[in-house]
Amino acid sequence: MVCDQPGLLVRAAIGPADRHGEGMQPVGRDPDFSNSLPVGHAQYSPATLDAGRKVPRRSGGVNSRPARRSPHEWGGLTTFINGLTWYHSAMRGLFRLAWLMLLVAGIHPVWAQAVPQPQRPFSQLVDLWTRQLDRITARVTQPGILPAEIDALREQTTDVRAYAQAAAQLARNDLADTRRLLAPLDVKPGADRPTETDAVKAEHERLTEQATISESRVKQCEVMIARADQLLERMTKLRGEVMLRTLLQRNDPPVSPRVWGKLPSELTAAWRTLSAALAGWGREGLSGLRYGNQDLTPLGLWASLTIVLWWLGRTLRRRFGRGELAEPGRRDRTLAAAIDGVGLVLVPVLAVWLIGKLLTATLPPPPIDALLPEFIERLVLFLLTVGLTATVLAPHRPAWRVLPFTDSSARHLSSALRRLLGYGLMADFLYLALTQGSDRDSVASVGSLALATAIALLALPVLSNRGWEAARPAGSDARAMVGGTWWSVLRLLISMAVLGSLVFALLGYATLAAHIHAGIALTCLWVALALVAHQLAGDLFEATAAPDMPTGRWVRRRLGLPADFQLRGQHIALLLVDLLLMALLAVAVPAAWSVDVDAITRGFDQLMQGVKIGGVTISLGNIGTAILVFGIAMLLARLVRRVVRDRVMPTVDAPMPLRQSVDAGLNYVGVIVAILLGVGALGIDFTNLAIVLGALSVGIGLGLQNIANNVISGVVLLLERPIKAGDWVSVSGHEGFVRRINIRATEIETFQRTHVIVPNSLFLQNPVVNRTYSDTSSRIEIPLTVGLGTDVARLEAILRESALDHPRVLRVPQPIVRFVRVGTAGLEFELLVFVAQLEDRLVVNNDLNRSILAKLIEEKILDPAPAAEFKLRNLDLLADALRGARASDHAEPSPPR
Repeated sequence: MVCDQPGLLVRAAIGPADRHGEGMQPVGRDPDFSNSLPVGHAQYSPATLDAGRKVPRRSGGVNSRPARRSPHEWGGLTTFINGLTWYHSAMRGLFRLAWLMLLVAGIHPVWAQAVPQPQRPFSQLVDLWTRQLDRITARVTQPGILPAEIDALREQTTDVRAYAQAAAQLARNDLADTRRLLAPLDVKPGADRPTETDAVKAEHERLTEQATISESRVKQCEVMIARADQLLERMTKLRGEVMLRTLLQRNDPPVSPRVWGKLPSELTAAWRTLSAALAGWGREGLSGLRYGNQDLTPLGLWASLTIVLWWLGRTLRRRFGRGELAEPGRRDRTLAAAIDGVGLVLVPVLAVWLIGKLLTATLPPPPIDALLPEFIERLVLFLLTVGLTATVLAPHRPAWRVLPFTDSSARHLSSALRRLLGYGLMADFLYLALTQGSDRDSVASVGSLALATAIALLALPVLSNRGWEAARPAGSDARAMVGGTWWSVLRLLISMAVLGSLVFALLGYATLAAHIHAGIALTCLWVALALVAHQLAGDLFEATAAPDMPTGRWVRRRLGLPADFQLRGQHIALLLVDLLLMALLAVAVPAAWSVDVDAITRGFDQLMQGVKIGGVTISLGNIGTAILVFGIAMLLARLVRRVVRDRVMPTVDAPMPLRQSVDAGLNYVGVIVAILLGVGALGIDFTNLAIVLGALSVGIGLGLQNIANNVISGVVLLLERPIKAGDWVSVSGHEGFVRRINIRATEIETFQRTHVIVPNSLFLQNPVVNRTYSDTSSRIEIPLTVGLGTDVARLEAILRESALDHPRVLRVPQPIVRFVRVGTAGLEFELLVFVAQLEDRLVVNNDLNRSILAKLIEEKILDPAPAAEFKLRNLDLLADALRGARASDHAEPSPPR
């Protein structure tokens, strides 16, 4: 079901040959290749280069083991076990543990020191790389190459490429240094150039020759890099073809009589092989720990880390674990799940992994050496599933459940997953053990069918709707499923794939059936782990940022925020976690289906290293660094603005408009400096910035013209200052006070307390009325009409007296009373007064109107309750008309005609 995919495909490709890897040997590696690294770079020992590059030998073979050592030579194992006991006792005090880790960290650099090895001339390095690539090319062109052998050859090619790339970088550095030394010695054009001495000529020739050598080395290294890239592409394509042929390889179907006829003998041979290997391993015991000078120090460090995690998990469970709360909150459930994840998942997994590493160090005989890592892998997977179901689903403690499952669904899914992983992994390991070695075709054919049947019977209950019912909200009767419709459809497709693997196994495609099982299981595992990690990370970030948590209070106190302020940083942190999980899934999911992981990682490396465009290298690493530098520069710029605005400017006797202009100018400078630093972090040479500016000008001319116009207009407004913060302006039908001049637009506050965002270019392209451009004072006009019989001198005195009585009316210039004209409605006057602040216009106008009205009523110039008057004109004409009408009424009527 879940197994090592490359190993499975290798065994299927080998067929009747040796399947568990006896007689491994390196392929195509030069014995002196470890010394081929250029000067200034770390060395790789032959043992390091040989590790992981083993492929099965065609003729088989027997692994050789050193002679068995006497029991008195077991001092290293005794010391190791005593060390573990000492570590365990040291857990009683955290200070002792911290001191131990610091001591180990201080000693480790001394262990890591390596004796420098002599370096080779560059010509020998190139010759060595050429021979290595020639051997790899010759082996790739041979038929019958295996996927594991392709992986080993590709690693060797990658090493050659890395060495050549390092040598090319060193040569480029030497070439750049030499050219800088040559620059002062170059012959200047012109007739009056000075005569060069022999010493200068000799030095010039020497440096020129050195530059030529460095340039030739760069070209040779680039040729090696290009050849290695071609080989890598060729091997990637070849590996895909080989794996496809291996997956589609068909053996005898399990219903064939020939298969059942050979089955008893193959089972007997497999059982004898395993029994003999186990018996031999049991007789030798732990004596293999002294074979081969294994370094057990890393295992001791990992063991100490496991003990630390066990102690930490137990301590945290006692303090923050699942107590007796009847209704724990979401934060409590998440915190308890995270703590249980350390104690119930991480610690057992590390313990089993350490035991597996310790057993592997005993050098077990074949095929135990190949089966032991597979067994540890399956046991770790089972412990991981059991721990996750107990932590996340909590089938027996529904109040502490993290995911929204019903009680019955949680119990059903938990038990079904444990049965699937327990029995399924056991059957899978038994199938793997029985198919080790040669002549196991019948066992593989029948075993694949039995395994596919068992997996199908155990997986279908896990994928049924019964295990995925979601808890219904209060007052809702609608049935809901966890994951929604898309997960229901995906479960249906997975069920069809599981049943399809059963059909493939029945037809004889044993490798393809096992590949489908492993791919589905590992994909579901990685996706489930990613979803659980996302859920736990989101809940933990929310809990950390809560106002009632110590971390939340500390952050708000450090940033000077209110106690109930809603933080937003946890969302950015969760986004970064999601990006990391997606990147891991992008590698783990294809690897579960035996996709070429090296090609994926090489693509990521190429993205991180970047693509060279002209003289500029664009890479994700540089882009990320540029974004980080830009963000830090913007934060520092805002900090400087805040310090200047809140602490420096209040101590300076400067008007508010000037302060606003200084603040806006600092904003411009901060943005420009941040952009320049970000561009510099991208690796763009400022000497070639003219090209970038030319491209930018084209973009401005096409699509960014409006934005650039507004930004430049903002700079002009700050320099020329036709308007300032606090001015009363009127532009394009909008009137109000200027509150802030930003980079792109200006903020105007109207009299209705409405904020209008006006682009800066409108202030330069349209006429602008600035009522407070040079003076904040303003004039108020109050028109007045009185009766025709009013005393003009008395009225002028009343108006002038009312104006001078108001405290906000300026005495210089004095108030002016104008006798405008004599109208049909009466005498028309106008009072003109001046105020110091434009904002006082409405208040002063209102006060003066009330004061004038009161005095006019007091002087009886105006009647507070006037009676309606009607004036009749031309009464003589009206009387004549009435008499004529009366005379016509008394006249005799005329006779009819």
